Amino acid sequence: MAALKAPLQRKPQRSPEQQGYVLLLTLITLLVLLFGVLFTMRGAALQTVMTGNTVQRQKDVQASDIALRVIQQTLTNASNNAGGVALEYISPQPAWFSSPSNSTAAWWPTPSATYWTQAINAGTAYSVPLPAGTSAHAWALVVSANLPPDSAGCSFYDIFIHTIEANNVTAANTEALFKLCS
Repeated sequence: MAALKAPLQRKPQRSPEQQGYVLLLTLITLLVLLFGVLFTMRGAALQTVMTGNTVQRQKDVQASDIALRVIQQTLTNASNNAGGVALEYISPQPAWFSSPSNSTAAWWPTPSATYWTQAINAGTAYSVPLPAGTSAHAWALVVSANLPPDSAGCSFYDIFIHTIEANNVTAANTEALFKLCS
C-alpha cells in the first residue's frame, strides 16, 4: 500500500536571497509605465482641446473682420444718408452709435466682458448682420474717437466688435479706428 502513494513534495525553502525583490521591482516598473501612459494621454487630450479652441478663436477673428466691414459700410451709408454730416449730429442716433457722456474724454475705454454681457442681455448691443452660413454672432459699438478732424474735415471713430462662436466657448474682441470723410 505504501507503494501506491505518491511521494509528498515539499515546498522549496526560500533562501535569504529570495525575498520577492524581483516581483516588487516589476510592480513598481509597471506602475511607473502606467503613470507615463496616463500622462501622455492627458497631454494629447489637452492638446486636442487647445487646438480646437484656437481654431474656433480664429473663426471668431475672421467673423470680426467681416463684421468690421459691415459696420464700416453702415457708418458710411448713415453719414451719406444724413447729408454727409458727422455721426454725432445724426438724429435720431443709430443703435450702434454711443455718444460719451463726457465729450472731452481722451478715449472711450475698451468695453470689458462685463459690458458686453450686460449690453447683450439687456438688448442694447447692436447685433451686426453677418452673411448666411456664419455660425458666430457679432455685436458692435461705435464711439467718437475724440480726435480733431483732419485737414479734409474727416472725423474719427472707434469701432469695438465682440464676436462669440455659436457654442459660446470662444470669443474675440476687436477694435478699429475708422476715418469717415464727408
